Amino acid sequence: MGIWSFWLIVAACFLIAEVFTLSTTCLYVAFGALAAMVSSWIDDNWSVTIIVFVVSTIIFYFATFRWRRNLNNWLHRGAAHTATGMDALIGRTGTVIESPDSLRMRIDGDVWQVVGANKSTVLAPGVTARVVGYDSIILKVEPVKE
Repeated sequence: MGIWSFWLIVAACFLIAEVFTLSTTCLYVAFGALAAMVSSWIDDNWSVTIIVFVVSTIIFYFATFRWRRNLNNWLHRGAAHTATGMDALIGRTGTVIESPDSLRMRIDGDVWQVVGANKSTVLAPGVTARVVGYDSIILKVEPVKE
């Protein structure tokens, strides 16, 4: 087994990893391994191919650094990026209700403790409010102007 076949296997492994991660990072390593494979055809020396691998991987990374975000956006076009967890509550509205110890708001059957979004926000029971943020499990809300 020649040196070139080792680099071919490395490139194939990183190309497969790229398919699963879709981050373009493994792609640079695969291109570096392919460059090392080509260099092994010229000079059958491990140290030369390792140097070519490292240098070419770095060159591929920095040569494409500026357009990598555009490449990722193009690769992931049409993918839904849905907010989850607490981030999914931002923008939701509900009616402020009173409990013995604090103000709360019901959203989708769950009752959340709420505070004003800033010091000047005045909340009262019965007011319709919109979630603008959160701190731990306490929602920050502001009244909705009708």
